[in-house]
Amino acid sequence: MKKHYFIAVPIEEHHQQLIQNWITTYKNKLPFQSWVHPNDYHITLAFLGDVGEDEKLELLVEKIKQTVQFVPQFELFLKGIDVFGKPDFPRIFWAGLKESTNLQQFQKQVFDRCQEVGFQLDKKPFRPHITLARKWKSEEPFRKWSQLDHAFEGSSSHFKVEKIHLYQTNLNKIPKYEVVETFLLQTLESVRE
Repeated sequence: MKKHYFIAVPIEEHHQQLIQNWITTYKNKLPFQSWVHPNDYHITLAFLGDVGEDEKLELLVEKIKQTVQFVPQFELFLKGIDVFGKPDFPRIFWAGLKESTNLQQFQKQVFDRCQEVGFQLDKKPFRPHITLARKWKSEEPFRKWSQLDHAFEGSSSHFKVEKIHLYQTNLNKIPKYEVVETFLLQTLESVRE
């Protein structure tokens, strides 16, 4: 079985639990076929797919290491829940984030490094999100209710991006994403030096 790779921001344990608590409250109203394991929550920056060549992956790792030397840690905020796919029968149910210039710029840097190494990446605009569930399975159409837009409001929804991971998929395991490499972002002190 082919293994796919991607680069993503991990979601730390406190926010995994925050999301999981929300899901526990509303899951009975949300008949999705599969729910993502909390340890697999992440924000994809670049999906590489089947790599095939170890040298290409090694070169990318070096380029990302060089890039993160100049990227300071930054904060993100959870904001609302939405779907991808047909509004009545969505294929992806996800948690959103408040708009972040830092995240947009960082994703572009990672994306550019991947392309420099020769990866063919999806050119669709970057829509940062955390996938929570897949494939609506009810005969009744999905109806978005107001609590979805306001999910995570008033909670400790902010978190610091301190690192990103290169992940490998293991479809026959749960959780199914395995960290291959970790790249640490810089503290403000280390960026100033």
